[in-house]
Amino acid sequence: MRLRALALVATLLLAGCASVEPEPTLAPNSNPSDQDLVWVPCDDTFECAKIAAPIDWTSDTGEFLNIKLMRSAGTAELEPILINPGGPGSSAVGWMRSNFDGIGSDWLRGNFQVIAFDPRGVGESTAVVCTDEELKDEVYYGISEFEFGSEEDIAYSEQALAAFAASCQQTGPNLGYFNTQQTARDMDLIRQLLGMDQLNYIGFSYGTELGAVYTALFPDRVGKFVLDGAIDPTMDSSTSLLGQVTGFDKALRAYLADCLNQSFCPFSGDVESAMAQISGFMQAREVKPLPTDGDRELGISATLAGIIVTLYSQDSWVYLTQAFSDAFTGDGTLMLWLADFYNDRDPDGGYVSNINEANYAINCADGAIQEDGPDLEAEILEASVVFGKYFAYPIDSCIGWPEGLGMQELDFSQPLSNGPLVIGTTGDPATPYEQAVTLSELLDGAKLLTLRGEGHTAYGTSSCIDSLVDAYLEGTDLGEGSLSCF
Repeated sequence: MRLRALALVATLLLAGCASVEPEPTLAPNSNPSDQDLVWVPCDDTFECAKIAAPIDWTSDTGEFLNIKLMRSAGTAELEPILINPGGPGSSAVGWMRSNFDGIGSDWLRGNFQVIAFDPRGVGESTAVVCTDEELKDEVYYGISEFEFGSEEDIAYSEQALAAFAASCQQTGPNLGYFNTQQTARDMDLIRQLLGMDQLNYIGFSYGTELGAVYTALFPDRVGKFVLDGAIDPTMDSSTSLLGQVTGFDKALRAYLADCLNQSFCPFSGDVESAMAQISGFMQAREVKPLPTDGDRELGISATLAGIIVTLYSQDSWVYLTQAFSDAFTGDGTLMLWLADFYNDRDPDGGYVSNINEANYAINCADGAIQEDGPDLEAEILEASVVFGKYFAYPIDSCIGWPEGLGMQELDFSQPLSNGPLVIGTTGDPATPYEQAVTLSELLDGAKLLTLRGEGHTAYGTSSCIDSLVDAYLEGTDLGEGSLSCF
């Protein structure tokens, strides 16, 4: 579940000074934990390092890949804690570089050595590299000339997806090694190189799944674990998708209820009539893209992405209102811009990160040991008059992507050395609240912290949540039972 905090006052095109951390090398049969963790100045106010990790932790292939780390300069003497912002595919290094002051709380950043690391396949670590930029545009923005959902349209999509997957496997290692279990083992290597008996960790969204996998692989090495925007790691993909469709539908309805109370809202009537208006608008985009102020048009794929990205945070609703206001008068520029934000696309062409291809690679690799879920196409279709038909589209998005390598069945119920703090938001569209409840029941000693409100993830956005998370990280006993914030 991709964590995308929309902040139009910031730009995705920030490019810090290139760091000069040495490239790590390991001889075959050497112990990865024997290497040195060498920090060097980078990006003016940070320090960076790279480590080498075996490409496969479960067999000796003799091959290695690189993992990039970043921390704020001057924090070396503080207690280390790793962070992951979600995805899969979001760059923690890029997140820290552009938004360090927005990570967690002031207390966290002042009392911990907050360490960002890009998981294998992502960002500035050994990454998934897709060689065809035009194919990316076709997959993320493609406008089919066929009726949506027809056999011809499905064949068009399958051909584009297969070609895209092939373009991402022209260079680099086998992408089957870019899976969550291998990344969790990389995290344990980082723990060792930091000299920690137990790992401290904050994971947001997909980062909670990564954290849960770590607890299953290394239950006696779990330190202070905060899992915010929680995912149920045992849930099958069909049930998870149904939950997301339901969640985004709920978030869109909450947005419309708020919008209809504003004088500048482009909708009228009640929430149901506004939902019908959006549904009709999206159906029109299936056959008639909107013009923009550039040389690109707004089709159905971009419309869907532009709407969804604003539903992650209530602070982003104002941009959705403006995008609809413009689109209803025939201008798709802002809605397309929002889609570009979601896809990390430079409006002038090209992409500023590999978030989408990494998302494909990791999700598809992880699916190798996932149990087949029920056929929920009808339920997904009925879950939302706006989103249902697009999420129930009968396409296997993992066409051409390899299954995960070096993976095993996991037991998430093992006794843990420390109980995690699991956070869920009742109005979270991307990781529905029910998954936080389930994860808190799965993990030994876990405590559930609930934010009763809207948005995806909570730490760093609510003073009540911040105070409780900080108390947990400080070692304060939070008492028995669950906790709530409003």
